[in-house]
Amino acid sequence: MVRERWARIAAVAGLALGLGGASRAELRIELHDGRVFVLPFERHEVRRMEFDGVEVDPDSDAPAVRLDRGGAGEAEAERDPVLAATEPAEAKRPRGRILRVGPGQPFALPSEAAAAAQDGDTIEISAGTYRDVAIWRASRLTIRGVGGRPRIDAGGGGAAGKATWVIAGRRVVVENVELTGSRVPDKNGAGIRAEGGDLTLREVLIHGNEIGILSALDFKGELRIERSEFHSNIVPDWEAAGVPPGHNIYIGEARPFVLIGSWIHGAVDGHNVKSRASENRILYNRIEDDPGKASSYLVDIAEGAPTLLLGNLLIERAESPNRVILSIASEKNAPSAPTVIAYNTIVRPTAETVAVANRGSGPVRLINNLIVGPGRIAQGGVSVESGLEGQRFPFVDPGRGDFRPAPGSPAIDAALPARPWRKLRLEPAWQYRHPLGLVPRTPAGRGYDAGAFEAGG
Repeated sequence: MVRERWARIAAVAGLALGLGGASRAELRIELHDGRVFVLPFERHEVRRMEFDGVEVDPDSDAPAVRLDRGGAGEAEAERDPVLAATEPAEAKRPRGRILRVGPGQPFALPSEAAAAAQDGDTIEISAGTYRDVAIWRASRLTIRGVGGRPRIDAGGGGAAGKATWVIAGRRVVVENVELTGSRVPDKNGAGIRAEGGDLTLREVLIHGNEIGILSALDFKGELRIERSEFHSNIVPDWEAAGVPPGHNIYIGEARPFVLIGSWIHGAVDGHNVKSRASENRILYNRIEDDPGKASSYLVDIAEGAPTLLLGNLLIERAESPNRVILSIASEKNAPSAPTVIAYNTIVRPTAETVAVANRGSGPVRLINNLIVGPGRIAQGGVSVESGLEGQRFPFVDPGRGDFRPAPGSPAIDAALPARPWRKLRLEPAWQYRHPLGLVPRTPAGRGYDAGAFEAGG
């Protein structure tokens, strides 16, 4: 029990990093039982710091993560830091220079600022259209649009033959930009090519590339996408060219890959979300096929890594060339990797559609989902612990994408208590609000409703 664990070893009362600008520093940990641990070190010796598996930024002015263990009745498992935040964390305050891009500014194009950027700088790009591609090599950058959302158009090219933006630095935050138009000779021109590590995308729009985002196989750390929209990233002539189809999101590696509060739609032949990451947390998103367009899979966890899909609205179209909505371990088996698919609303379009297919031998659990439409629940080794399935359920306005249970729906109060995923509670803290938002989710009746939404929430 987590409560017993914290009572036994005590909670961390203080984490004091006397870094500042000095080279000499110390890590001080005070426990409730009175013990104090002090670790002295030289500032230049620090390569990486973690607390409970979550990286701590030694340069930050605020804690890198907030843990909410809840009250005594919530001690079965710790809250996931991703789920505990009221809103996704704001960008860190700039620690370096501010480089301004736009008409009348020191830099006319983002690529010029990228060439001049140093570790810790903030780049502010004025609203407007820029025909440009760039490679961002510095680390701890904040790159954001100001005065509106700037549109960065690769114009059918790509930096280094890869992407509209190649991000090679670590701990980079990209906010409020639009990236489009990447086409390269090998047909995998991305809006963003992630080659460094610890990358956060917040309120970005990425569309009209051959791939929306592509992370390299040697990417290190967390790749996090918050409140963002990816759509219509495709390779139109992929079969003739003998290459794979384009995907909206293709994660080659990350630990973890986090997708939260986002709208991913309009892939054609490829997948809306494909991940080979070492861990995946796909939380409170709307992932769907657009009318007249159909992806192969809505979500493909290709190598069966530990994965949590929680609180998503998943809508597949009948035109899909592959009749599976969620695919697990389609390319590599991971026997010990647990997958939990909980509190999702899944819309099947045809009698041939399968909601979840497990091609590996790792455990896959379905918990408190609401699965609507014809077809099958599962294929392969999938355990259905709780939830509802039916040809139709009463929703508020499904034609407009409002899949909250209507009054009288059997989904209301239908969720059952569930074992945690990797010590993380599964009760949903939030629900997706279209477009690109999260609102708190609180059960109004005896308990949570099945699916991704609370009635009246």
